[in-house]
Amino acid sequence: MMWHAVAGDVWQGRDDRCESPSALRLFQTIECLNAWQPEHADGKTVLLGFCSDEGVRRNQGRTGAAAAPPVLRRALANTAAHAAPRPLLDGGDFSYSGNDLEQGQNGFAAAVTEIHRHGGRTLVLGGGHETAFAHGKGLFDAFPHRRIRIINFDPHLDLRRADRATSGTPFAQLAALARAQGREFAYTCIGVSRAANTAALLDDAAALGVEMIWDTDVHWGNAAALTARLAQLCADSDLIYLTIDLDVLPAAQMPAVSAPAALGIPLELLLHLLRPIVQSGKTCAADVVEFNPQYDDAGNAARTAARLLWQLWQDWR
Repeated sequence: MMWHAVAGDVWQGRDDRCESPSALRLFQTIECLNAWQPEHADGKTVLLGFCSDEGVRRNQGRTGAAAAPPVLRRALANTAAHAAPRPLLDGGDFSYSGNDLEQGQNGFAAAVTEIHRHGGRTLVLGGGHETAFAHGKGLFDAFPHRRIRIINFDPHLDLRRADRATSGTPFAQLAALARAQGREFAYTCIGVSRAANTAALLDDAAALGVEMIWDTDVHWGNAAALTARLAQLCADSDLIYLTIDLDVLPAAQMPAVSAPAALGIPLELLLHLLRPIVQSGKTCAADVVEFNPQYDDAGNAARTAARLLWQLWQDWR
């Protein structure tokens, strides 16, 4: 497992301080680690990259998400730096040798655990959705006696059975880890597509007690009921792990992913639904995964993903 400090040319943007001292952008306020020092995480939101798409390759998807973290940082760099609940610390990127995804997941999980034990919270840039097992394992290990609710915005349940880890297995892996640790597996998936999940996957979800909210039920006419349900889930949990697969957005808004969505949840509605989660005071970790810059020639998808990440950071209480 290899840790990399962020290159100096990533956090750059327009300097408007000649207009006003408060005319700040994120690249001017973010703190970056030059060495792996998780003790600096206390009281901060720590941005981490997991440079992986081996899980996508194994799952027969479009590879390229391993290159996403620096691209997303560049898209974030020029966003406005309004006051946020916690300072943002860039903890750097993690990668691994060859195709040893399992070694990479275990190493990244250990880094996540360190950050949380030092009083930080984690905002992770994937990588494929194999990121979720690494991130979730790190949380399970950091909080062995806390009830952690996983909330996943995703057309896919990612509960596949496989002989090895893929981007389609992270929540099956976390379910198995929960059993091994003697803890509850609490998992809600929002935006699930019946067209994208086989009957076998739906049966496995039912057997695991997974709460599924169909993509056809996620619309503005149902928004009040959905936000009330999300608020209740947060209230009933000790901690929330929020994971967002960008293919939950419609393909027209987010074409640059491993598997674009035919229906999806529009960005404006997604941001509305995220608010009760990140403002609940229970969310200790979030990630945004599956961005694939190879399919984003004009950079519009990166800006969409950055807008989502920026809103998470701003709203997170």
